Amino acid sequence: MAAFEQVSRLTFQPHHTDQTIDIRRTRLPSLRPEENDYNPKDHRTPTHNIKLWMAYFNLLRSMCAAGMLAMPLVISQAGIIVGPILTILTGLLVNYVHHLLLECLNEIAKQLQIPYISYRYGFRVALLHGPPAFHFLGRHGPTIIAIFMVASQLGICSVFVIFTSDCLRDIMDWQSSQPSLMCLVFPYFVLEFLMKDLSIVSYVAMLGNFLNLLGIIFVFEHIVTDYEGKEVETHTDLGSILFCFGSLLFNLSAIGVTLSIDKSLKQAKMMTSRFGVLNVGILGPTIISVIFGTLGYLTFGTMEENVLRSLPYDEPTSMVAMGLYLVAVAFAFPLQCYPAIATIIEVIKYHDQLTTPSDITLRMIETVARPLFVVMSFIICYIVPFQAPFVAFVGNLCTSVLALICPALMDMCIRYPYYYGRNNFHLYKDLFILLLGLTSLSFGVFFCLYVIRIRLLSTYSPNNYGYY
Repeated sequence: MAAFEQVSRLTFQPHHTDQTIDIRRTRLPSLRPEENDYNPKDHRTPTHNIKLWMAYFNLLRSMCAAGMLAMPLVISQAGIIVGPILTILTGLLVNYVHHLLLECLNEIAKQLQIPYISYRYGFRVALLHGPPAFHFLGRHGPTIIAIFMVASQLGICSVFVIFTSDCLRDIMDWQSSQPSLMCLVFPYFVLEFLMKDLSIVSYVAMLGNFLNLLGIIFVFEHIVTDYEGKEVETHTDLGSILFCFGSLLFNLSAIGVTLSIDKSLKQAKMMTSRFGVLNVGILGPTIISVIFGTLGYLTFGTMEENVLRSLPYDEPTSMVAMGLYLVAVAFAFPLQCYPAIATIIEVIKYHDQLTTPSDITLRMIETVARPLFVVMSFIICYIVPFQAPFVAFVGNLCTSVLALICPALMDMCIRYPYYYGRNNFHLYKDLFILLLGLTSLSFGVFFCLYVIRIRLLSTYSPNNYGYY
């Protein structure tokens, strides 16, 4: 889920040339070279390369994390017929746009004859090559991508806080989330300050993954044993589809993880092959999500939050599952903060090409940013203590931009003006993805805000006696 990609190099020496290019200022050639057998994947020398099994594991674990618990809610909101179909179609779409993004970055690197280019600066280069109407966006491309990456990570961290506060509240049988927020704020500060090193964060996150696996086993055991054949809905509406689409984008998209794996994978060509990392790592969890979500809906019926809140509270295994997820998600919080802080540092560091901040200044910024990020996550959780609509809001707002709109724009601009294929197939395909992303960004965000407003009004209603 981590939407982060470290920009390790800003200058490259193209293949078989003595020149040096700066990816902050370079542009693609006006016409695509006719003969170019340069393959960027053959010239990558990653500093920290990973093996193929690690790539599969990292993408699968990011897809099969706590977000899986929201799948019964997605199916219940979309209906037993539309829900599974929508999940499968969204998984296929997410898989395709991940392939599309990697192909765009690879094509840019191929034309520039460099091993790799980051998402932020690849977006800039691509849009500057496209129609003049997109040049303004291209000039500010790295900043736009960075803003949405930081916003996405802030949303993910806020979801983590909402999730853990709900778990603690249900375990302790409190009437509201305020006491659980007060209890959790200090442990989150401690975790954030003790885990500044990425290696330490990774080991703790691995422990969290193990606890997450145990928790999902307990939940699945309840899904199987508690089945009573609840009444299910078959109809749906447009608002529910937009709500579920945002949730699915949030759960099934992993742009940051994909980019990091692609950059570090020793066998880079296996990333996009038929049985490669992307196809297995996205389509596999999509099928699991359909099965888990459908069975969860059939067992527990309609719900307003994740499936944990539908478990029988008088069963010890239910409390154990909540406790496991509480610890697992809390341990994953620093891993989600790290990308946002690193992105902020990189934007400040590379913003001015003539003046680079000193290491002391960057450390001071990091020292301030870490507690501020925790505080902002808790403030958002205090204002919007509802996990489901907030997940859909983040998916419609941030993931639609990073995973749908920007890759479609990049492909459209890279192919400009002569390479749209027969009958302009690629142009219409990119326009369709762009329209879908813009619909999610506008109408999806509006509907999620409407749901959040309704739930806030019902929470503070005089007829509500503190339960929310």
